[in-house]
Amino acid sequence: MILHYYFADVFTQKTSVFFVMKQLETERLIMKFYSEENKNDFLNLFTDAAVMKFVDKGVMTNEKAEAFWRKLFEKLYPQNYKIWAVFDKADLRYIGHAGIYPQTTKRKDWEFVYFLCKNEWSKGYATEIAKCLIKYSFEELNLRKIVATVEDEHLASIHVLKKAGMKFERYESDEQGRFSVYSVAEAYTK
Repeated sequence: MILHYYFADVFTQKTSVFFVMKQLETERLIMKFYSEENKNDFLNLFTDAAVMKFVDKGVMTNEKAEAFWRKLFEKLYPQNYKIWAVFDKADLRYIGHAGIYPQTTKRKDWEFVYFLCKNEWSKGYATEIAKCLIKYSFEELNLRKIVATVEDEHLASIHVLKKAGMKFERYESDEQGRFSVYSVAEAYTK
């Protein structure tokens, strides 16, 4: 896998915050910082019940998705969260969302997430994203381990995590119930 990093300068006028984010590139994908031109794609993704079925608290209302969009620029990006819009390199169409940030249940662990628009499922993009984020977490963030959480019923994502080299580590629970934690350590990938 070829992995390219690019710096992208971003300035949000509303919050008057300047910060730098790396753009990631794989063989078929470009992952870059969200911008205002991606807002409708972002809102459509987060309000799609099929896409959000296995994501955190599930599908968002339009109001919650709008609030999360604002939080992304006002709080998460300024706090150096790594959150990208994902595009197909061939035609630059928006295909989904990816991110790496401290896990909410165990702050010492960093977690990556990805989810794709329905029409982009079963094309190998999720595995490509997962492998890219694992590589980025070790090479650029200098993490020693990266985790991903998944509901036990989400067999497609479990398959993706295993193909990306992750192994089952433990069960955890939250207000939505039990879920699995998969992980990979830096030494495993070398």
